[in-house]
Amino acid sequence: MSRWHWRGSVALLAVCLAFFIYPLLPNDDVINSDWPAFATGARLIVSDPGHLYDFEAQKRVELEVTGGRVLVTLGIEGILPFLAPAWVALLAVPFDAFGTEIGGRLWILFGLACLAAGLYLATRPRPPTAILPGFAAVPTAVVLLNAQLDGIVALGLGAAFALWSRPYLAGLALGLTLVKPQLVLPLGAALLLARKWKVLATWVASGLALVAATLLLNPHWIFDWLGQTRTTVQPGSREVDLAHLGVLLPTGIQTTAIAILTVGAVALVLVLARRRQNDLSAAAAVVFAGGVLASPHALPADLVLVALALGMWGQARWFDWLALSIGALIAALAPAPIPALVGVVLIGWVCLRAAGLLVTWLPREPAPASAR
Repeated sequence: MSRWHWRGSVALLAVCLAFFIYPLLPNDDVINSDWPAFATGARLIVSDPGHLYDFEAQKRVELEVTGGRVLVTLGIEGILPFLAPAWVALLAVPFDAFGTEIGGRLWILFGLACLAAGLYLATRPRPPTAILPGFAAVPTAVVLLNAQLDGIVALGLGAAFALWSRPYLAGLALGLTLVKPQLVLPLGAALLLARKWKVLATWVASGLALVAATLLLNPHWIFDWLGQTRTTVQPGSREVDLAHLGVLLPTGIQTTAIAILTVGAVALVLVLARRRQNDLSAAAAVVFAGGVLASPHALPADLVLVALALGMWGQARWFDWLALSIGALIAALAPAPIPALVGVVLIGWVCLRAAGLLVTWLPREPAPASAR
């Protein structure tokens, strides 16, 4: 390894370690993240399961979670509500058992560990250092600060990619993506078109198992969750998906516009992925990154799946990683609709690059001596 590559790897490793250390510091405020919403879901599903998606009940419990503090993040009806599937609340129960502060920090560390494992599985058989550019990028910091679930999704996608030769296991691994099912719409469509019935069978089976468990515990949860999904998309939210542009249109046509943009984005992603059907890593990169583009609801933290896609592709250059970090930073800080515009351009760039339609003419870095 050249001195340049060695120094770069050490610097990226230092950033990665800093991400794991940050949640352990006393100045990390888990209250002003998405953790209170998950903790609220965890407490309600244990103490008052019939009102899991009742905003009034959530407001009462969330004030207990935050110790009476009012969140500064954008919310709905004065709170940051729990809007995830019911099985996410079940997942959060053991973390909330440690209390708001410790439980939130453990939740963040768990998500980071899942993300690191997902990147490792997605970049095999390359050396473990291949995960460093993706993990050290700005999207990981956004996931960390928001205590989001994307690390679990990344683990599911990375494990499915690593287990692709064992389709039943790959489908089971994809069950992890159902904590944020809106991010894998192109993947589901791609598996259907490719007739990957074995993968689909166990993926659907894992989803049915989650649905069955929630229906047994409370038959209203799944319908309550589906009923409130429309509240997740707001004109003022920092969305990075194409469908968010439909929210900017007149109220009467917003729903139709969002549906058309979502279907159109899925179709576009499938067309690009088909170009690389003989290159699994490139095709998977297009589908995984395109999942964020085609989602009806995707936030800056979800750009970490674009980092996963770049790492999986294996041919990303320094400017690809730089563009991802700059774009994620703008999306996380700028007011709407700037994040949507930046997200569409950024994810489109990655999909076109992985599909082989954008080729750069910059000289490549010399390969390490060990690889020559």
